[in-house]
Amino acid sequence: MTNKNRDFQVPLVLDAAHRRAVVGGEPMIFHCHHYNTFLQQSIQDASYVDSRPFLVGAANEVAYAQLTQLYREANVSDVAQRKAIAEHVFRWAGFGRFSLEGVSDKGGTVTTPHSHYSHAWKVKFGTSAVPVDFFTTGWLAGALAAIYDQPQGHFATRQLACMAAGAAQNEYELAATGDANYRVFESPGVGPLTEHQVRATPESPVDYEGIFAALSAMEIVGDETGAIPAFGVYLTRHYANYYNRISFEFVRDLSRQFGDEGVEVAQPLLTEAGHVCAFNTFGGIMTSTEWDGLIKPQLASREDWVHGIVAAVNALGWGRWQVTELDAKHGVFTVHDDYESVGHEALYGKASYPVAYLAQGAAMGIMDLVYVGNVEQKPEFTPAFYDRLFKSEHSYHCEVVECRGRGDAATSFRVYQQ
Repeated sequence: MTNKNRDFQVPLVLDAAHRRAVVGGEPMIFHCHHYNTFLQQSIQDASYVDSRPFLVGAANEVAYAQLTQLYREANVSDVAQRKAIAEHVFRWAGFGRFSLEGVSDKGGTVTTPHSHYSHAWKVKFGTSAVPVDFFTTGWLAGALAAIYDQPQGHFATRQLACMAAGAAQNEYELAATGDANYRVFESPGVGPLTEHQVRATPESPVDYEGIFAALSAMEIVGDETGAIPAFGVYLTRHYANYYNRISFEFVRDLSRQFGDEGVEVAQPLLTEAGHVCAFNTFGGIMTSTEWDGLIKPQLASREDWVHGIVAAVNALGWGRWQVTELDAKHGVFTVHDDYESVGHEALYGKASYPVAYLAQGAAMGIMDLVYVGNVEQKPEFTPAFYDRLFKSEHSYHCEVVECRGRGDAATSFRVYQQ
C-alpha cells in the first residue's frame, strides 16, 4: 500500500432504521465467498449470455461512484493520497490487496497475490481454465478514472493472469484508450427507501435490537492481505449495487433473448445462490463461538433459533428482516427495503415479477437449517450435507406473497413443507 493515508478511516454510515450501511454513497452488504463465486458461476454457465461486459462494468460502476464521492467529501486531490484511499477501501472490504504505485494517467499493470475472487474460486471450485476475477478487473478501471478525474469508461481493462487459473499472482492491464471494453453504468446510490412500519411478530425471547447493535459494532474488516476470514467463510463487505446490476443484467439479457421463459430460467439459478449463501454463511454463524456467546443463551426452542438468525441477518445490510408467522411446518418472512427490490427500482423501475432472489433462497435456507438440518448439533457443512438438506423430500418450498420490487409495501415469503 502507498504510505500516504495509511490511517484513512472508511466513513461507514449506519442507517439503523433501514438496516443498511453506506460508504461513499454506496450501500454495502456482507456476503461470503460461497455466494460471490456461486452467483458468478451461475451467470457464466449460461453460455448464451455474454456476461463479461456487465460483470466488469458493474464493478467499474461502484468503484467510480464511491471513490469519486469519497475524494470529494475528504477534499483530496493529490493523486498519491487518492491511490492510498482506493487501496485501503479495497482491502478494508475484504476484496484483497494491491498497490497502485505503478499506474499513471496512461494506465499500466497491477499485480497481486491477494485476490478474494481468485482465492475463493480455487477454494470452492478448484482450478479454472480462464481468469475469473472480473470484479477486481472492473474495480481497478473505475478507481483509476476516479483518481485521475476522468469519466467512466476512460480506461480499458483486462486480466492477464489469474491465480485461479494456475498463475502465481493476478495481473491486470489498464489502458487510457477512452474506449471501454465493458458496459458503462451509472450507479443509483442508496436508492428509494420507505418509512416502513414493523409488523407484529410471534413472542420470542430473542433480543432483535440488542443483537443488531452488538453485531453492527463488531469490527469485521480485511486483514493485512485484504481477507476477512470469519464464521468459517471468507466474508466481503460488498456492494449492493454490484450484486443487483449483475443479477438483473443477467435476467434482462435472458429476457431479451427468450422473453418470459428467460426470466423463468434465471429465477431458480439466482435463488439457488441464496440457498448456497444461507447454507454456508448462516450455518457458519449459527455454529460459531460468537453465536454461542451472544445469541444462543437467548434460545429456548427451534423457533427461537429462527428468530436468532433473522436478528443476525439484520446486521448484514440486507434490509430489515422479520418473522411474522412461524412453526415447524411454515414460516412467513417479511423484509422491509430488501436490497434487491430497492436496487431494481433504482436501476430499472418497478418489475412485473418478483426480484428478491437472494432473500427467497435465504428464507428457505433458514428453515431447512433449523428444522431439517438440526444446525444446533453443529454438523459439518459438506456438499453431501447440502444436497441432503436442500434437495430432499423434507426441504422447504417458497411462495412469494409480496415483493417491494413489484410495488408492494414490503417483500414477504411463505416458506413451507409440502
